[in-house]
Amino acid sequence: MNFILRRLSQWIRALPGKPGHRGIWLPTSPLDYAQRMRGVQCYHAEIKPAPPVLAWALFSGFSSFTSMAILGIITKYGPAIKDNHLPFAIAPAGASAVLLYGVPSAPLSQPRNVFFGHLIAAITGTFMNQLFKNTPDSLHWLPGALAVGVAIALMGIANCYHPPAGATAYLAGFYSPDAVRVGWWYMMYPILPVAIIMITVALLFNNLARVYPVYWFTAVQMTPSMPINEPKIRVTQDSEQRRQEESGGESRRSASPDEVSFVDDHIDNEGSADLVWMTARIHELEQELHELRARQLRYEEARSHPSPSSAV
Repeated sequence: MNFILRRLSQWIRALPGKPGHRGIWLPTSPLDYAQRMRGVQCYHAEIKPAPPVLAWALFSGFSSFTSMAILGIITKYGPAIKDNHLPFAIAPAGASAVLLYGVPSAPLSQPRNVFFGHLIAAITGTFMNQLFKNTPDSLHWLPGALAVGVAIALMGIANCYHPPAGATAYLAGFYSPDAVRVGWWYMMYPILPVAIIMITVALLFNNLARVYPVYWFTAVQMTPSMPINEPKIRVTQDSEQRRQEESGGESRRSASPDEVSFVDDHIDNEGSADLVWMTARIHELEQELHELRARQLRYEEARSHPSPSSAV
């Protein structure tokens, strides 16, 4: 297993990517691979920048193909699906694949959002469908519209937005003979199995290149006021304030460029997804700097107040 990972890492690092990227970040061992599935908050190894564009595109395409192929095979050959004509491979799964395998570090791509977003949407859509199944033809548009609106409101309350779930709610709520016939089975087949299968494939493939998920249930706390183009200034100000508190208000040296160079080197303007990774890394760096400053203060105090034994 280790040999395969090393050879695959060597091959992928040879692929062209963005300037400054250090290649794909493959697991160093099967244990490291398994630990990544615990999430960024539980994974204590160094978080490296995103992999090269071409390498990540290949991973995203292959993992998307794998998940869609599994759903298609189940739809074609699954006895319970085939006999009851249930639409196991649904359109929202393709939309979820873009988030899960294309931008796995985005908040909308985390397992909690995917699973509970689709679940809430399926329940809401099915409820609206059953509620309005005896309405006249002139009102057949109403349950689908209500399903999407109510599902989005409930996802907001539960803090588990997942955009493809809007299609799940609309397909379940939109009046059609098939939707009425399937009824509450729409929640069990296909929504929940589809979400579980796609999350499982994301865990297996995304952790070959990054750490997925970023979190399972508790989101990484981000600083709303931290602009993406001024990270060095904010980190320096926070560090200076903490130094003044530790030294009783006495101003100490400013943070060196090396202490905050990580922020400048890892800024990526492709979107807010990488900001989650940067924020987690910034918290780790600030903690390390805090420990180093505490050790420095203890060292300076020991030098200014030598013990009697050392004086003799």
